[in-house]
Amino acid sequence: MKPTKIKTILIGLGRIASKLELDPYRKKPCTHMGVLSSPWGKAHFEFLLGLDSKPVACQSFETQWKRKTKSIPDGSLRFLDGTSIDLAIIATPSHTHEFYAKQCIQMGIKQILIEKPVTMSVSGAKTLESLRKKKNAKIWINHERRYHPSYFYVKNELKKGNLGHLKSIRASVFTSAKNPGIAFSKFGGGPLLHDGTHAVDLIHWLVEKPKLIQAKIERPKKNSVETRAFAYFQTKSQVEIILDVSGGRDYFQFELDIHTDSQRIICSNDGFQFYRSVPSKLYQGFRSLETYQPKDFPKPESSNAFLGIYKEIKEVFHGETTRMEASLVDNIQILESIESIYRQSK
Repeated sequence: MKPTKIKTILIGLGRIASKLELDPYRKKPCTHMGVLSSPWGKAHFEFLLGLDSKPVACQSFETQWKRKTKSIPDGSLRFLDGTSIDLAIIATPSHTHEFYAKQCIQMGIKQILIEKPVTMSVSGAKTLESLRKKKNAKIWINHERRYHPSYFYVKNELKKGNLGHLKSIRASVFTSAKNPGIAFSKFGGGPLLHDGTHAVDLIHWLVEKPKLIQAKIERPKKNSVETRAFAYFQTKSQVEIILDVSGGRDYFQFELDIHTDSQRIICSNDGFQFYRSVPSKLYQGFRSLETYQPKDFPKPESSNAFLGIYKEIKEVFHGETTRMEASLVDNIQILESIESIYRQSK
């Protein structure tokens, strides 16, 4: 007997929900609808309806996917009461995540996947967590790099000690916009919250929540969205972490530069590079770093983070596992770190 398909709705039909699937350079699937429409997705999920507050977004989605949509100008999901829904995917603008998540939980939907950041503040995320526990729902946050086989490989090898003893991490997120984001709240809404959250997430994932030592925020004018956020953290085991999230660049770059006592690992949107200590060919009596490729490093064709999170949702839904790699509790701590940067920099 085939397992029951997971009845799914998609709220928000923009870039990450659908449109990025048209990017010829991205590895597919690279959107929520891309996964749901893939052969694997169709085998495990039943797409019911796409929802958006803008009629033009609904029309564009229907043209692209030939699937049913409904415009919800007021954002209300009341018309869905009584509908059998297993999974709600929330891919709306960040400041509306909490609004839609609360509605889904109150309606009795037990599985919810929310785009990052989960909410605009720690208090909002804690409110959502309290409601989630009360209604016995499960919430995933789409920090998809946690599900990328290459990042997973680095984390596991660090944990095993196969890459040496961790000493430092430098996380960089550089964007092309000179003044990105919109200030939705007193805690901003610029590159730190909307792009840097991925870097903060990976830092927490690799070393757990570190202590903020120093922070600096640069703004073009008072009370405007930041153009740069710079922070220095330290873990209990004295691992030093530098975070640099900046706009005003003529390129996009996401990178973790990880140093251990014997190796260096660069994890970035340009790929992964590994270096290990060997006797130096430049200086007698010294050691230098030499590039190498681990034999068991995941092959590019096996690496798709979007499929990873949906596979976990499928396994949790069918009782095959209880593990949730990107939970709401984790994201409360991520938001706490982000808010601490804003506060300390004032």
